[in-house]
Formats: sequence, C-alpha cells, structure tokens
Amino acid sequence: MKKQNALIISSALFGLLAIPAHAATIANWKVLVGANSPAISGANTDSPVFGGVSPVNQMDAAQTAGRFGTVATPASVTLAVGETLTVSFNVTLTGGLDVLNHYRFGVFDDGGQFAASSESNWAGGWLHSTGNGLYQGNTGGSFASNSGTTPNNAALLSNTDLSAAGAIAGDSAATYLWTMAITRGSATSVDLSASFVGGDGAYSNSYAQNGQATSLFTYTAVGILTSGATDLDQLSISNAQYSVVPEPSSALLGGLGVLLLLRRRRA
Repeated sequence: MKKQNALIISSALFGLLAIPAHAATIANWKVLVGANSPAISGANTDSPVFGGVSPVNQMDAAQTAGRFGTVATPASVTLAVGETLTVSFNVTLTGGLDVLNHYRFGVFDDGGQFAASSESNWAGGWLHSTGNGLYQGNTGGSFASNSGTTPNNAALLSNTDLSAAGAIAGDSAATYLWTMAITRGSATSVDLSASFVGGDGAYSNSYAQNGQATSLFTYTAVGILTSGATDLDQLSISNAQYSVVPEPSSALLGGLGVLLLLRRRRA
C-alpha cells in the first residue's frame, strides 16, 4: 500500500509540474492614432494586419491596441502575489526603414478608454521601447516613451539590458517575436521582463526590471507605437495571446498539500 501511495504521489507530482500555461487570445484590435489613416484587416482575430503597401508609410507615426479576449468577451487579468502574466505575438514589418529605437510594445490597463478608441488617459502599464529599455506607461498618450517627470510622460525604469545584438530590419521577410512577462512579486511591486527578437537582421533585445514599486496589478490590453521615423508601410501581428501562471514554488506547495492529504487518507 505504501509503495502504491508513493507511486500515486510521484505520478501526481509529475503531472502537476508538467501542466502547461493556458493561453488565451487577444482578438479585439483598433487603430487609435494614424497620421496616414492606416487600414486594418483581421481586427477581430489574433492576427491583425495594420496598414498596406498603397499608399506608402501608412504605419508611420501610428498607435494601435488590442484588448484581451474578444469583442464579444473582453477579459482582464488581476495578478495575485506570485502570479505571472505573459503576453506575446509575432511581428512582421513591411516597407520600413532599418531603425533601432522606434518601435514600442506594452501591456496596459486601458482604464475603460479602449472602447472609446482613445490612446489617452489609460490607467497605466509597462512599455518596451526597442533599443531604449522599459518604461512606466504614459497616462496621456500611453504608448510614447518620453522620459519626462510629469504623470503624462513615461518614466524610464532603471532596468537591466540583458542583450542587444543585430539590427531591426524595417522590411523583413522573417518575423520577430515580442514577449513581455509581469510577475507580481509582493503587495507593492512587480518584476518585469521583455524581449524583441528575430527578423532578417537577427535582432535580439531584452530588458528586465525587478522589484518595481507599483499599485498597478490589473491589465487589459496591449499597445503598439511605430514612430514617425520608421516610414513603415505595414505591421502584421500573428498568434497574439496572453497567459497567467502561478509562481512555481506556490503551485508546488499547494500540490504537495493536496497529495499529502491524499496519502494520509490512503494510509
């Protein structure tokens, strides 16, 4: 009986550790700001396409956003201590210039402004500026990354540059992968990491910031800005998704408690 219980516990533990994160879709997309009136197709899928080849430069100086969930079932995530929110999607750039610091991707709480199609007055979030670092979300034009001091400017965090290599190709046959992870480390802080990798230029860029003081733990959307220096014709997104997982140690401890109770009952 003891051997049988040990086998049950070992098998259950293996299963617990092998459970993958459940990914949910981001399938509600909008153009919020577009100096050149970019078109959008696939707005209600996880693979929208912004802009086009005619006229050119449609995605130059544009801001776009995607709401967690779908149009019919919008979703939000509020992190408990120890939980990690991961957001990711593939990016294809078409017709743009090879510039380093002019693409910004972030995870935000839209503060109810997504429905109003506004990029201003979002509740806040975290922004990854390629080649520049991680920023605190701007609350008045949320996807800019000016390191100013007023509440409506995004403040550059004292983040660690983990890697930077290659070049961003603004017209790339190969896709990029953007990922951001937000872990609630305590009642008053989060740990952040973000990366942008791939493309014809084999670009690799990632940053991390641990113990960032904040009261922002609810997230509802992603935001993208392509600056006026890109001359970008089209930006394509694919496989846009988010997932939430508990801290591994917390999940393990919880699982152990259940398994030990099972063992006592079977003994």
